[in-house]
Amino acid sequence: MTNYVFKSIIGNIELVSSKNRITAVLRTRKKPNKTKDKLLRGSALQIKMYLASRRRSLNFPTKQIGTKFQKRVWDYLQKIPYGKTTTYGDIAKKLRTSPRAVGGALGRNSLMISVPCHRVVGSDGTLTGFTSVGGLNTKKNLLSIEQKTIK
Repeated sequence: MTNYVFKSIIGNIELVSSKNRITAVLRTRKKPNKTKDKLLRGSALQIKMYLASRRRSLNFPTKQIGTKFQKRVWDYLQKIPYGKTTTYGDIAKKLRTSPRAVGGALGRNSLMISVPCHRVVGSDGTLTGFTSVGGLNTKKNLLSIEQKTIK
């Protein structure tokens, strides 16, 4: 397992890779480091471009470990269009489960931005439940970046 921490406009981001796949994209309080790993550097570049509104999607190889249910939720998140939001309740209806179960799966998402859990809001549109470093402020910043890009 290899990691790389880099500065971004939303704070430091840590990328973790294993077997040529990104296994985590996380906000972190760790200090930036250097890497020669091409996968980590290329993935960081994609994220920086995304945060600079110069790309709308990420296409580096990922692998996320979770239960069958968590993977269903994470797969559903990939279908939420850039710049749009949905609610925990809407996802729960589509997947025939409870909003709380959806929130639990989102809380275990280790691929921030790549699996866009920031696009899920409360039933009244309020920002809720973001477990990343920076919490709801990080979620707000990610949504703001996307909203500015689509206008």
